[in-house]
Amino acid sequence: MSQHSTISDYLRKTISEIPVKYGHIASLTLVLTYIVMLLGAYTSAIGAGLSCPDWPACYGTWVPFLQPGIIANSPYSALQIFAEWAHRGLAMTAGLFITGTAVGAWVVYPDDSLVKWSATTALVLLPIQVVLGGLTVTENLKPIIVTTHLGVATLILLSLLTTVLTTYVRNERIQKSTA
Repeated sequence: MSQHSTISDYLRKTISEIPVKYGHIASLTLVLTYIVMLLGAYTSAIGAGLSCPDWPACYGTWVPFLQPGIIANSPYSALQIFAEWAHRGLAMTAGLFITGTAVGAWVVYPDDSLVKWSATTALVLLPIQVVLGGLTVTENLKPIIVTTHLGVATLILLSLLTTVLTTYVRNERIQKSTA
């Protein structure tokens, strides 16, 4: 009987921690997305927006640094190429986290429309953002595309911020009601 109670207590405790863990993952997604935006701004500021002249690859490869001739023959510095390449790689990672955050919202908060739809909004905007990122390169940094790319990134960031803040408010209410 006591073992059943122990297992039951363990399961109850584990399940009660899921919303808190989701909040941490959503927060990590928010921070990662912000870092992608900062790296994008840095890439632009150092004139590296076209340092990987094709998309989605960079000089026809996924890791241009494995082929020293690419760096040596490029009109861009290794730092510029690295900044653009890192921006793309980190953006892909953030995209995976955004996907996980949206799916997690529906699993962890099935009855909370604000958490679910703010996370889903970020996910819906993600493919638009990916296309805009590609167009930024293929259309040679047209100002309207670059600006729209930043605008959509900002909307994704705000959607994630809404998800995170709502999650923490909900978790605080849950903790107070069970205390």
